[in-house]
Amino acid sequence: MTEQHPPLSKPGEPITGHSLQSFFPGYFALVMATGIISIGAFLYNMPAIANALFAANIGFYIVLWGIFFLRVIKYPMAVWKDISSSSRGVTFLTMVAANNVLGNQFALMTKQQDIAVFLWWLGIILWVLITYTFFIVITAKEPKQGVEASLSGAWLLIVVAAESVAVLGALIADYTPHQDIVIFISFCAFLIGGMHYMVFISLIIYRWLFMSMKAELLTPPYWINMGAVAITTLAGSRLLLYAHTHEWIAGVQYFLPGFTVLFWAFATWWIPILFLLPIWRHVLQRVPLKYDPQYWSLVFPASMYTVATFNFSKVLHLPFVMPISNVFIYLSMAAWVIVFIGMVRSFIRFVLPPK
Repeated sequence: MTEQHPPLSKPGEPITGHSLQSFFPGYFALVMATGIISIGAFLYNMPAIANALFAANIGFYIVLWGIFFLRVIKYPMAVWKDISSSSRGVTFLTMVAANNVLGNQFALMTKQQDIAVFLWWLGIILWVLITYTFFIVITAKEPKQGVEASLSGAWLLIVVAAESVAVLGALIADYTPHQDIVIFISFCAFLIGGMHYMVFISLIIYRWLFMSMKAELLTPPYWINMGAVAITTLAGSRLLLYAHTHEWIAGVQYFLPGFTVLFWAFATWWIPILFLLPIWRHVLQRVPLKYDPQYWSLVFPASMYTVATFNFSKVLHLPFVMPISNVFIYLSMAAWVIVFIGMVRSFIRFVLPPK
């Protein structure tokens, strides 16, 4: 008997399926968002919030991996259909970033550095495996879906995944016997992510400015336009701490601050646009506002910008930018609460549908 698969969502269409067969592969953005909020709370000396979210995030991480493996076992063709989709396949990279954000939590908030190191190596394996699978499958796939049907801010998860390797690597390097290798890999990941951002953001801006862009198409993953450069800023800030202790990196110690400022400036440039367009989408164009797991791709960039700006201000000795982070920590926490409530209500409706 031929196995039936749920149709993939169209661009701009809410992703609401909670069944195992149609489960959204980008749901690991929940771990990304929760983890980076927890880290932000930790940096701002809010231990109760930080620790509660850390404990919750371990649970989210385990549950989501359990769902993924069950889905692979029970509905392998549905998983393959997602992987070979140019719109959904890229969201598997949330697994990489989620893994590495959790690793950051272990490295910063506990003394279990061995777990953080293990998660970094696991993150590299996932990064290589998922990135190359996606590129090869989408390149070989015919017919192609085309730019309008497939390109969205979710493609910048390619950047986020690479930079998450750099961020965690720069954090755990001191706890490994091969510090130089770890820093070198992290620096390469930083550059790879930066290069990918320049390529894909050019395509996305071209898509926005010169192709039809209905309000329904301005989905939450476009916040990754900002989040991708925010995590790149954080990676650059972390790597700068090694500029004076490693001879090979000393040669780029002037290049690295400049690039880090560039990425932070561009992340900041995106913020007014990303705040105003949803007003146009939901208020003026009256697109219904309802829960969609893609909203975790909005929470993560806002939270990452908070943490990136905090570290950027400290490392580059720019105290006058710190007030921006001071505001965003509360905005990102509020966004997390709102989206989490929406997720819980959505699952309740799925389990107990109204009569």
